[in-house]
Amino acid sequence: MVKEIDIQGFKCCCVAKEGSHVVTYMIYPALVPMNESWLEKMSASYNVNVVMVYVPADEWNDVLTPWPEPGESKGFPPFAGKASDFLNLLKNDILPKCEKTLEVGENIERDLIGVSLSGLFTLWEWLQCDTFRNIGSLSGSFWYKGFIEWFEKEAIPEKKGKAFFLLGTEEPKAKIIAYQSVGKCTEEIVEKLKSCGITTQFEWVPGNHFSRPVHRAEQAFMGLYKS
Repeated sequence: MVKEIDIQGFKCCCVAKEGSHVVTYMIYPALVPMNESWLEKMSASYNVNVVMVYVPADEWNDVLTPWPEPGESKGFPPFAGKASDFLNLLKNDILPKCEKTLEVGENIERDLIGVSLSGLFTLWEWLQCDTFRNIGSLSGSFWYKGFIEWFEKEAIPEKKGKAFFLLGTEEPKAKIIAYQSVGKCTEEIVEKLKSCGITTQFEWVPGNHFSRPVHRAEQAFMGLYKS
């Protein structure tokens, strides 16, 4: 059964799994809703609680980016760089209320899956704090201006969890030039994490940035929870 709660404009769909101490959070655009029965299927299949946090379309470029940047093409909206504010909201408001709704106890393991800009946010926040143990970044927007340079200089903290990455083979062929670096950037990120002793998995899959979102989300669950 899916329970829906609204937290400061962010719709959260919560699926409880009795006896599980793992909560898998997913951050997705509100324009790409996942079928509720699919959320229940993932919860049952992997023995985890599942929370889908939907970001409104008009906030997607703003709350998930680590610093402000202009749009990547003429007419594209700018990025406001409010990831720090959103991370605070996530930790201090969204997580506690969702976990109260789920009725999970103490000793919770939290994992995070993001796609596109929320895939960028997922890695960025993982290097800031230990709120989430494992992460999955699907088509992470690592082309974001200044991100790979920031990552290369960043001291990688010790992590006991796993990082899963997925990218479509057509994504480096995008028409927008800035996006074309995403393959190279993702590979550099994966190699550095591995060199730091972090368990890291990277899969190339067919398609472009928008291909088969449900199938790719299922691959993230498999990557994080199947040995």
